[in-house]
This record gives sequence, C-alpha cells and structure tokens, in this order.
Amino acid sequence: MVVLIAAAMPVRLATSFPVVRSVSILDILLLLAAATLIMDLAFGPLDTGYRDLFWVLFIPLAVATASLVWSQDRAATLRAVLVYLEGLVAYLFVVRELGGLSPERVITYIKRYAYLLIVPGVLLLFHVPGFSPQSPGGSQTSGDYISYYTRLSHPILGRSNNLATLLAFFAPLLLYWGHSRHARHVTRAGILAFLAIVLTLSRGVLVAFVIGGLVFAPFAADRLDKRGRGLRSRIAVTVALGAIALTVFYTVNPSTQQFFTGRLSLANVEARTTLLSLSVPKIESRPVLGYGAGVAPDQDPLLTEHVHNTYVQQVLYYGLPLGIVVGTALCATAAAFLARRHSSRLAAVIGYAVIVQLVIFLFESSFEGTVLRVLFYLSIGMAAALLRAEEAEQGRSTRPAS
Repeated sequence: MVVLIAAAMPVRLATSFPVVRSVSILDILLLLAAATLIMDLAFGPLDTGYRDLFWVLFIPLAVATASLVWSQDRAATLRAVLVYLEGLVAYLFVVRELGGLSPERVITYIKRYAYLLIVPGVLLLFHVPGFSPQSPGGSQTSGDYISYYTRLSHPILGRSNNLATLLAFFAPLLLYWGHSRHARHVTRAGILAFLAIVLTLSRGVLVAFVIGGLVFAPFAADRLDKRGRGLRSRIAVTVALGAIALTVFYTVNPSTQQFFTGRLSLANVEARTTLLSLSVPKIESRPVLGYGAGVAPDQDPLLTEHVHNTYVQQVLYYGLPLGIVVGTALCATAAAFLARRHSSRLAAVIGYAVIVQLVIFLFESSFEGTVLRVLFYLSIGMAAALLRAEEAEQGRSTRPAS
C-alpha cells in the first residue's frame, strides 16, 4: 500500500541527481523492493507472474540496453535503461505482493489506487495547499500553470492527459468486476474513474476507448451473452453520467469555459503532425540502429519532448528493425491476456484495457514519460495478479471435494 501511495504521488526528493537527474519517493521504494527481490533469489526463482508476459515486458529493456553501444547520448540511454529496470521491478514486486491473495482483495488494492490517483487532482482544483502544480520555474500566471486548473490534472504526474491515461487502464476492470460480482463499491469506483477521465477533457484517451472497442470487438464476439448485454447497458449509463459531469464542470469552472473552445480546434493535432514530419528525415538518416534509447536525435530541441507517437518514437530510438520489435512487444502485452480469454472473461477485459493503452500510445508520449512508463508496468502487474487470483479461485471451485 505504501508503494501504491508513492506511485499515486511520486513526490520528488531531489531534482539535480547525477545521471538520473531527479529522484522521487517512488524511486527509493522501488530500490528497496529490488533489494528484497534479489534476496528472494536465495530461496528460489522469482515469481514472474505469467512467464510469456514477463518476457514480453523484458524485450524493451533488452533493446534499450543494447542501444548503449551505438547511442548518440549514453547518459540519456542509461537513464532510459534504469527506467525500464524500475518498471520491471514494479511489475515483479506487485506480482509477488499480491500473489496468493483472493481476487476480492486484489481488486480492493486496484480500487484504492484509482482513488489515490483521483484525489490529488480534485484537491488541486480546490487550490488545497500542498497540491499545486509542480512546474519548476513556472509562473503562476503562465498559461502552462493555469492549464492545470482548466481540467482535471495531477499536481505531480502532470497535466490531464497523464492522469487520464493511467485511469483508462483501471476503469474497465473496475466496471466489469463490479458488474460481474455485484460489488457496488467496485462499480462506484469504476464510474468515478470514468467520470474523472471525462473531466480531464483528454480527447486522445476518449477516442482510444472507441477505437480500442472496435479493435477488441472480434475478440469479444464469442463472449457475448446475457450478462454481457447487461454490462453494455451499465456502460451506456456511465457514459451518460460522464456527459452530465462534463456539463456541470463546464458550468461551475470559469477557467474551463475559456479553455474548452481550444479543445475543439485542430491546433494540437497540427503540432503533433509537424513533430511526426520532423521525425521522417531523422529516421532516413539512421534507419538501421537509430539514435539510442531516450535520445533526442541530433539533440534537436524540437524533438526533445518526443513525437507523441510511441511506435514512431521506438523507430527513432532503435531504427526500423529493433523499433518494430519493441512496438510489437508492446502489442504482445495485450495478446498475452487475450490468449486467455476463452477461460476467463476477466482476461478479455484486461486485454481491452491494454488495447486502449496501446491506442493512446498512438496519440500521446505517455510511455516515454519516466514515471508513467514505470506505472504502466505496475498496472500490468496488478492486472496479472488479479487474473491469477481469479484463476486460482476457479481452480478451487472446480476441484472435487475429498
């Protein structure tokens, strides 16, 4: 629970640390977690959860480490390698800590983590001391600072898109679990998570739910039943509540009224298209090996903040062959869960949640964020732990009485 609190509020303890630049309380806790995992090796192999899933998550780390050989900026690449290591530690730690628990207990931790993500954003909107945006050197009158108050954002994790991306993973799980297990408190958490996503006004995440549903539909065709139709009805009600919440938020928050028209323009889309166009000559310049993990090609200041497309970004980092390998590995995280959908509806729902993340990666640079990448691995670990707990429960229920 301490790790989940730190993951929801990864407060920085130092901002000028060698190599890694900044250190947060989450970094310290994951370092301690890594030490306990190493000590576990004295008693047996690590619990990797689903072995195929673990090795899929390991591939980006392996490629990033290899890119140290040809990297244009080895310090930046070393930082990227350390972030991947943190992500794997977060995955392994969560899998170990949640192993052996009942599925109800695991979903309780997921529910609590969703609340832990939402509460700081709400406190920020109410200008509660200690929850103001952490934008170093930023003026409180700057547009960047004010934008935190125009839509639901997070004081530590960043503006609205980051918060929406994280919640988008858990909202489907909570809604499905609450509906299938008739657990109102879990359903309530799922609805609140979706309402929070709506209040972020993140177009990319909301569109990703729709596109993800279209991609997921062929995998769900054999899972349609009466209970599935009931879930769709509940989802429709949740979407309606989201529209109501957005209307109320727009009405009571003057900053949102000023900002909302900007969300209807294509300026942001055009800016990201420009970034993609700038990446083309860079890829043509080094198509085989790229520039190294975490490196801005040729130190181009326009590409310092990434191209807002994870898959193109991997090609920039590693060249076409290895970039495609890493992009395929990311997609394989969804396949690892979808492959188990015939024995578990929950596996299908988790697969959908991962697909939504993969679609978000088309529009956002969340996977390139140092903290958000770690939290993606942590989220995958929590989902894997929940699925294993349900499978263990099903195994006990089908075991013949002695």
